[in-house]
Amino acid sequence: MQGKIEISLEQIKSNWKSLNLASNGKAAAVVKADAYGFGMIKITKTLINAGCKYFYVANINEATQLRKSIKNQNINIAVFEGLIEGTEKEYINYNLTPIINNLNQLKRLHFLSKQEKKISAILNINTGMNRLGLNSNEIDFLLKNREMVNNLEWDFIMSHLANSEDVKNNTNNQQLNEILKFSKNFPHIKLSLSNSGGIMLGQKFCLDQTRPGLGLYGINSYGDNIRVNSKNLKLPLKIYAPVIQIKEVGVGEPISYGGIDITSKRSLLATIGIGYADGWIRLLKQNKFINIDKEKCNIMGHITMDSFVLDITKVTKNLLEEGDYLCLLDNSNIKELLKGLNLISYELLTLMGSRLIREYK
Repeated sequence: MQGKIEISLEQIKSNWKSLNLASNGKAAAVVKADAYGFGMIKITKTLINAGCKYFYVANINEATQLRKSIKNQNINIAVFEGLIEGTEKEYINYNLTPIINNLNQLKRLHFLSKQEKKISAILNINTGMNRLGLNSNEIDFLLKNREMVNNLEWDFIMSHLANSEDVKNNTNNQQLNEILKFSKNFPHIKLSLSNSGGIMLGQKFCLDQTRPGLGLYGINSYGDNIRVNSKNLKLPLKIYAPVIQIKEVGVGEPISYGGIDITSKRSLLATIGIGYADGWIRLLKQNKFINIDKEKCNIMGHITMDSFVLDITKVTKNLLEEGDYLCLLDNSNIKELLKGLNLISYELLTLMGSRLIREYK
């Protein structure tokens, strides 16, 4: 028996439509890391049906994989890592959009445009994230050599907010001002700045395109539901795991590796068939319990590679049987599971392993 994930495609569509409405109809979608664990190809096709036409992925491998499944050449696929040396042919052959992160990539784009047909790109400037994008010296060089930009085709000038979920953080406004200041030198090029959190900062941050990623799944980093136009978005996911054994144990029995937990009374224990190989990581032990029929059932012992143990002594007799499935995570408890763990929802979702069977509704 395997754990499984139930994914509501209709809820994902609904979430994107709400984010798109809040973005003045200009929302793209970030589907990197297998669409944050939800299935890149399936989610992309779902969002195309919802009206999305622009998608972002992390690297050239994700981009080529996606393009092989998305034949519509009017659907844009942009690549965050940019025009890395040796990837030029893939960008041409698969009609991909490179994000230009430094002067070397820009020079490579110029050379490519002279050798092949011109390809449209995105110019990424660093406004405070200090991860990807042209630095201040490179920006100064461009402002003195504007023909290096003007002689190419661009979809957007972009940057990335570093503190978008902190609405009171003034660096958000500073970054907005930086990209607006730079764009005055190239007024013919559209602008893209905001991720999911940026959309929540208000209309002025939406510019010509937003790039929701985690927001497609209705939550922020901490598992809180995102609220858009007086509507709470919802996590479109439920994780189920099988009960693979139920057993009685006596008082003073050590549980699992190292015996870190010892029964204090005669107990009924259920071994649950999901573990850290499936993304149900050991850190989740710290929040100690799973609710079953309104009863708090403590996690006993370490979470292991394939399973963990729950104390179900308080659960109504015969409510659970071997072969039943338990819902371990959904919209109602993800915030509680993350609480105090120094773990964000991005990590939890992208760790969902390939052994988990994905069922799309």
